[in-house]
Amino acid sequence: MKYKDLHYERTNIKKAKSFMNDVIIKFKNAKNGKEQIELIREVDNFSRDYMTYQAMANLNYSRNIHDVNFKSEKEFYDSISSIIKEVYDNFNNVLHESKFKDDISKMYGKKFLEEIEIDLKIFDPKIKSLLQKEIELKNQYTKLTAGAKINFKGKEYNLAGLGPFHSHIDRSMRKKSYEARFGWFHSNESKLDNIYDSLVKLRHKIANALGYPNFIKLGYDRMGRTDYGPKEVLNFRKQIIEHVVPVVTKLHNQKKKMLGLETLYFYDGINFKDGDPKPKGRPKDLVKAAQSMYRELSPETGEFFDTMVNEQLMDLVNRAGKRPGGFCTSFPKYNRSYIFSNFNGTDHDITVLTHEAGHAFQNYSSTHLPLVNYHWPTMEAAEIHSMAMEFFTWPWMKKFFREDTRKFKYKHITSSLSFLPYGACVDHFQHWVYENIEASPKDRKRKWLELESVYMPDKNYDGMIFAKDGGFWQGQLHIYQMPFYYIDYTLAQTCAFQFWIENEKDSSLAWKNYLNLCRAGGSLSFVKLVNLAKLTSPFEDGCLQAVVSKVEKWLKNFDLDSLSTQ
Repeated sequence: MKYKDLHYERTNIKKAKSFMNDVIIKFKNAKNGKEQIELIREVDNFSRDYMTYQAMANLNYSRNIHDVNFKSEKEFYDSISSIIKEVYDNFNNVLHESKFKDDISKMYGKKFLEEIEIDLKIFDPKIKSLLQKEIELKNQYTKLTAGAKINFKGKEYNLAGLGPFHSHIDRSMRKKSYEARFGWFHSNESKLDNIYDSLVKLRHKIANALGYPNFIKLGYDRMGRTDYGPKEVLNFRKQIIEHVVPVVTKLHNQKKKMLGLETLYFYDGINFKDGDPKPKGRPKDLVKAAQSMYRELSPETGEFFDTMVNEQLMDLVNRAGKRPGGFCTSFPKYNRSYIFSNFNGTDHDITVLTHEAGHAFQNYSSTHLPLVNYHWPTMEAAEIHSMAMEFFTWPWMKKFFREDTRKFKYKHITSSLSFLPYGACVDHFQHWVYENIEASPKDRKRKWLELESVYMPDKNYDGMIFAKDGGFWQGQLHIYQMPFYYIDYTLAQTCAFQFWIENEKDSSLAWKNYLNLCRAGGSLSFVKLVNLAKLTSPFEDGCLQAVVSKVEKWLKNFDLDSLSTQ
């Protein structure tokens, strides 16, 4: 079946409650672990249905925020989320008290019971109304940014639509396009400030209601982090400052020479005088090339991507009314994934496609696992699959960039490395925010500028409105929507670089380890998954230094001069 043919329905709350109440009674009266395991399977099947319909409602709305029916369905699932959470919580409580935990653990692994413990910590019926308010505030941010209408050069664009102008070969065009972007943010500054201020205070209130001193530990628990905490992340950020920031500064100075500029401003995001590489061909041509690529990469990826194409499980091109960004979601009832992005004619089209395909392939590879909660790992592990897939597909980049392939690889490596300080900055900022909940919007912007000077000391906004005053972070949806998520990208990038290094030495071994990681899904915690993939944990001292040294070596051996003559 194609996506449009998949069955969708609203979850019946009354039936869901009745079903779970019956399960709870049977679970309490179970005579052995075998009976309880069978009841866990029944709950898992219910979860597959609910998660599928919820994902479809969210996806449909993301595809067109102006569709009244899609909006209504998303709002319905938003409205019942806290009720469903309470239903699960009731079951988790009796499961937590089970006399047959050893049998359950043998069947499903320790992580299943660890997840139950965390779920019980992060929810209480008394916070249902607060969680509902949090969803409403996040939706306000989505609606505001997805509905952006920006007049530029006589036409109307959304935020994603401005993307090609940000990397235009004409410097004045780049500057004007960013002025238009930041102008929109400036005109909506009070709305953005109010939404975030309300979210911060609300999240602190939720944390206090659950017995947490502030939102930070709750935020980590929401992310399912069981084998590290703020202390380990702080040490990782320090390594980025020590080992990555100096290299990024060298790249900054190198770019000035490459572009022939005395000063690099924020809008000088291109890497080459004649412009950054762009994919050759229409979106449908790129998809066809990707299909060929994945067939050649491995039998597993070939079968996977053929399914994505044949069943129309992708929405890739930017258009009016479409939510910005890219993501991958899944429909566990059907064992299918879906890729959402906003192609706009830049090289980002290819990186986002391979990135989200990495997520989708991992999910596709782990649907054999017995629990739907194991189909996805925690997010920092999930991002390894996506970022590593970007590198595993390097040998086929000629299909997309032809004569500009080496330019793409240079940009990909340098931008991936340069991203680490930004990702750490976002994380550091969020820790400060939730430690200082009474800070005003202006205080937050001052703190952002202070942290930028540490993690990105060379950033210069050329006096651009909104950005120069510390508002840049308000365009980062993760800060509003998924607090403490962003460090996951930097942890995963560190691991993905290790796959890239291994792939250069022994591609078959690297792919074998990657495939094992994908198949393990969420059955293990982050550090254990890293060990399974035979990678070094990013939290281990010396890991980042070793990775950066290999990247530096590659850059030193890269013939930049030849790019201008190819």
